[in-house]
Amino acid sequence: MAETDGAAYLKAGGADLFKKHTSKIFRKRDNRTLLDLDVMLNGYPTIPRENRERRTKALLAIIALCQSWLSDKKTKVEGHSSFRAPFVKTLHDAAVSALRGIETFQKVKGHFVAKKNWDTAIAAVRKIVPEGSTHGADGQPVQIMQQDNWLEILDTHHRRGQELKKHYDNWLAAKDPCTFWEYLEKRSPNELKELQKVAVNYIDDLVFRDLFIVSFAGNRMRSRMSPPVQNMVIRKWSHETVMQNAEEKLLDTTTWPSTALHGLTDGWGAFVLSPQEVVYVGIHVSGQFHHSSFLCGAPVLAAGMIKVEQGRIRGIHEKNGHYRSREAHMLAFLKLLQRKLPGTDWHDVEYYSTGGAWMTVGQKLNLPRRPPVPSRANRGPLPSTLASPQAAAHVSGGRLAPTTAQPQAQPGRVRNLARHFEQ
Repeated sequence: MAETDGAAYLKAGGADLFKKHTSKIFRKRDNRTLLDLDVMLNGYPTIPRENRERRTKALLAIIALCQSWLSDKKTKVEGHSSFRAPFVKTLHDAAVSALRGIETFQKVKGHFVAKKNWDTAIAAVRKIVPEGSTHGADGQPVQIMQQDNWLEILDTHHRRGQELKKHYDNWLAAKDPCTFWEYLEKRSPNELKELQKVAVNYIDDLVFRDLFIVSFAGNRMRSRMSPPVQNMVIRKWSHETVMQNAEEKLLDTTTWPSTALHGLTDGWGAFVLSPQEVVYVGIHVSGQFHHSSFLCGAPVLAAGMIKVEQGRIRGIHEKNGHYRSREAHMLAFLKLLQRKLPGTDWHDVEYYSTGGAWMTVGQKLNLPRRPPVPSRANRGPLPSTLASPQAAAHVSGGRLAPTTAQPQAQPGRVRNLARHFEQ
């Protein structure tokens, strides 16, 4: 029996469909867990899409009820004697898919002993998995931030995840009964001061976030971002002041500092590709502005470093610590660039792997090289018909010197023609 797509259960009318699939003919449906699921599935489609917190809690409740039913019917499920089990399992998987990324939170939940910390995690879901971010364009795979960095999102100051993870491991080893955040506050003033130095700026203001967007026109990349504008955004200047200075022009990263790329010269910017295939580019500043800054830690299709000169792309680097894009994600980004910049010779664009290996984007994509244009020296002299004509005589008011293409008129023939018209 083919299993129904569980996503249908989460839509309007899904409760009736689920009830139909999990009911026996002429038998009263009285299982308490199934009845609770009926109620949840009736209410879920009525929750406004913008109310992400309520939707998150409803999905978590649906997942918990499915797990409870499957646990109670474990013997029948394992023996494949329950006709309801496939439908309950499908509903469970659909709810989990709608909350992609929550698995990481589930692991963190066990270590945050106080309920208020879990409430903080649930409230942060709207930043971590915003509407539409769990599925990439055309089904492309999204990349969720590395688990070590999830603490950075939960932290109200967004202190860098790598540093927080070190304190987190110490907290676990100490078996301290207080919460992790309370444990942090008990650190020495010097330790807290060092942590504050690596507080990452999250661009949660959508007006400011749009300034990092890259547009494509005329085979060039354009943006309103520059070092002065990014500094204004981070310092939270007024919208009016920032917009007055944010003029759209050809993107040029050649003067941007690139401390993230040890061993390479400056001139690189950080980029992320959103699940909606929007490209964001900004200046990577260690401890202040990272790949997690653009979308507040939400999933991406790809992330790395990019070099652009007067709108023309010059290089791509896989380097980024928050997302660690895999090959599938970087290929999605390169394919998008091919569509947006069709006239680019990709064998002239550098490509660096995380390990430092160098190649060209053309080699990365196995693109054929453009045939070379033969030089004039190898093609022989121009045909005589294309050779430069002889220089004309430069006599003021005089006639042009006769050429083979225009023979000089004979005086006798001119006199004969004159007599002909006089008759």
